[in-house]
Amino acid sequence: MCAVKMHDDELDIDASLVGRLIAGQFPQWAGLPVRRVESSGTENAMFRLGTDLVVRSRSWWGGSTPVR
Repeated sequence: MCAVKMHDDELDIDASLVGRLIAGQFPQWAGLPVRRVESSGTENAMFRLGTDLVVRSRSWWGGSTPVR
């Protein structure tokens, strides 16, 4: 999780959570290391998955784009 939240309703997303979500939905990638990528963006949390993949997760519920 980022040290500073940019939005009041920002979600708590960390590498451990991303790893569990990946393991549950994509078991073939379950053993890959997950690390957060620092970003200046405020809409998404970015994580490196192994050496070739990136996970992007919406980090808050606000904004103009509906979450489905």
